[in-house]
Amino acid sequence: RAIQQRVLGAEAMETITTTANIACTLNYQGKFKECEELNRELIGVQRRVLGAEHPNTLSTRYNLCLVLYDQHKVREADAGCREVLSAYQRGLGADHPDTQSTARLLEQISESIEH
Repeated sequence: RAIQQRVLGAEAMETITTTANIACTLNYQGKFKECEELNRELIGVQRRVLGAEHPNTLSTRYNLCLVLYDQHKVREADAGCREVLSAYQRGLGADHPDTQSTARLLEQISESIEH
């Protein structure tokens, strides 16, 4: 990633993709704090390069909600998930798999807040 950033730049699509893959790997390894930090960084880049409601940006925001939930940061996960769900509904429609996955995650988060 460091070499890509130096050669291609932090906003190159190849660098963005590599960063997203690293964030996913960190999540799978249970390195939630590092994953959260990298996802937040990535979202900033994606918003500048792709736009706030681009599907890739929304996917990264969804992943951030997952890692926040895994860290028991349920209020922040809930707020973020509601925003992502709304954007998916506007852009992809209620029947799209990404919209439905986000709705299911929001349901899990909401249930954990209630208990």
